[in-house]
Amino acid sequence: MKIAVSGKGGSGKTTVSGTLARAFAADGYDVLAIDDDENPNLALTLGIPREREVAPIPGDLLERVQTPDGETELELAKTPGEIIDDYGVEAPDGIQLLKMGEVEHAGSGCMCRAHSTAREVLSEVVEDRDEVTVMDMVAGVEHLGRGTAKDVDTLLVVVEPYYKSLETGQRTRDLADELDIPDVRVVANKVRDDHDREAIEEFCAENGLEIATVVPYDDAIRRADQEGAAPIDQDPDAPGASAIRELADDLLETYT
Repeated sequence: MKIAVSGKGGSGKTTVSGTLARAFAADGYDVLAIDDDENPNLALTLGIPREREVAPIPGDLLERVQTPDGETELELAKTPGEIIDDYGVEAPDGIQLLKMGEVEHAGSGCMCRAHSTAREVLSEVVEDRDEVTVMDMVAGVEHLGRGTAKDVDTLLVVVEPYYKSLETGQRTRDLADELDIPDVRVVANKVRDDHDREAIEEFCAENGLEIATVVPYDDAIRRADQEGAAPIDQDPDAPGASAIRELADDLLETYT
């Protein structure tokens, strides 16, 4: 089962990604978590302490090879297993984390090579490995233009109850359809009351978007971020963590 989590910046996609990964691992599944965000924070949400350095995989893992018809294409210089063994970082519950890259300095240039590597790693993982993969995508919709998530089984689009976030969700779904991603669902996040819920439900109904789950606004998630803890460790029974664990159960029911 391969899951990508997308959303507008600040929507809570990293919280959803990390908590889903922890929920799958707690159920006994081997889990690979991939942080493809240019401002990576998945390690903290998985429960890796702030002081522990998580280095990104090198940007030179792609090599240009010649095909039998004389064309050239990019291929990974290592197998996914070798990449995970060499660059994976162990997180709580046995999760393996790969960090694809980050913007370290102003003017450091395009992250295209890192995203190309992420696309090839995920594509190879889909074909060759059996673990559950959860990929925290770059905020917004640009990653769909690159085709980074083209081989996933499910794309979760995290939205908040306001129009710009919902509009991004709709645009994400439309681009995902062009990539033939078979299952696209909305995660309604930070829902404070019935008015918020109704606004999301109305928008999704009008635009053909399926709601996978509703995650209530939960102050325990804010506290976890302040204290450098994983939300699922901060308070595993809090409403937000519970809703995401229920989503994990629903996804497992779909694919197992």
